[in-house]
Amino acid sequence: MSILIKNILHNNQRTNIFIENNHFAQIGECADIKADKVIDGTHKAIVPAFYNTHNHAAMSILRGYSDDKPLFEWLQKDIWPIEDKLTPEDIYIASRLAILEMIKSGTVFFADMYFFGEQTMRAVAEMGIRAAISRVEMDLFNPEMTTAKKKETAEFLSFSNPCPERIIKCLSCHAVYTVSDELFEYARDVAAKHDMYIQIHVSETEQENLDCLQKHGVSPVVKLDNLGLLGPKTILDHAVHLSEHDIDIIKKRKAIISTNPNSNIKLNSGLFMFEKLYSQIPEQITLGTDGASSNNNLSMLESMKMCSFAAKIQANSALAGKSIDVYKVATENGARAFGINAGKIAEGYLADCLLLDLNNPFLTPNYNLISNLVYAADSSCICDVICNGKLVMENRIVPDEQNIIFQAQALSEKIKKLK
Repeated sequence: MSILIKNILHNNQRTNIFIENNHFAQIGECADIKADKVIDGTHKAIVPAFYNTHNHAAMSILRGYSDDKPLFEWLQKDIWPIEDKLTPEDIYIASRLAILEMIKSGTVFFADMYFFGEQTMRAVAEMGIRAAISRVEMDLFNPEMTTAKKKETAEFLSFSNPCPERIIKCLSCHAVYTVSDELFEYARDVAAKHDMYIQIHVSETEQENLDCLQKHGVSPVVKLDNLGLLGPKTILDHAVHLSEHDIDIIKKRKAIISTNPNSNIKLNSGLFMFEKLYSQIPEQITLGTDGASSNNNLSMLESMKMCSFAAKIQANSALAGKSIDVYKVATENGARAFGINAGKIAEGYLADCLLLDLNNPFLTPNYNLISNLVYAADSSCICDVICNGKLVMENRIVPDEQNIIFQAQALSEKIKKLK
């Protein structure tokens, strides 16, 4: 499919953009090119789409299920027990709900850490966006669970990828307080053998660090490094409580950090050192939403705003968390972290983008579009979403969205009865 977008605002100038073979083929003098689809961009602007580098997509079905509790109590008493009762089909329905919400708010890629990853892949393949899907490793130091998790991982790896063009298979280990060394080492070896990305929750709370220090004599970052788990394809989620030594290791190993400000603030886990880390390792910082049961939404627009505000408070400076820096973290950095040639509106890049409604009150006046996106915009500002050269939302409508919502509502009624 080819798309011609005429008279669109791009970098503060009106231009034409031709998309062909899932790439931005021409930008500029191409208004007369024949295309399968022509879009009038007269009252619109084009910007890169968002890349959400940490998510538990299917947890969208648990939005509002349990709130206002500390992280460990929330996980152990409410979330883990109900997750044990979810079926593969439940995960598929819940993943479709999450993807619908992400498309509506401008996200075209998410890195997922959850169970029944084949069902999330199924939903991603159908709905047209990108994802890095993993099956979570968590054995709670139980040898029987370790064996079971290895088997589940092998099954996940053997499952056929329904859309290699848009879906990356990867691994994930929950955290140092839920995963044994044996399972960590297994994940490390499998990831190395298959050249896979690996996602890990790291130093999300002070308690996690204290417990790790007491049990192992080192921080979570040092422990993971000692196990050989850190590298350019390692995504460290949260990373709120880092020492100078931790930062030096992450910088040296070129590991990627995914900050998740909304969930960290809601769960009172702490404030990410955005300005300090961005000044030292700017290419290694990305942005995620975490799951909708702890955020409670999957809007990268809201996460950008919270990221900037939290950065200013944490650094005690209005100059911290600049909109242009946070925006780059949410777009270009996220794409690059997972090896996706996207995150920019430029010839030769994959055609992932958003078309914005410049008549929307949240974007009016338009002195600085990036500032408006980070500090003012909500999902109503996005009228069209293009991923991999195809429209996945047109005129604010996502295919089959009413059925997706209906199925999710029915599933939530089932979950109420599982308590």
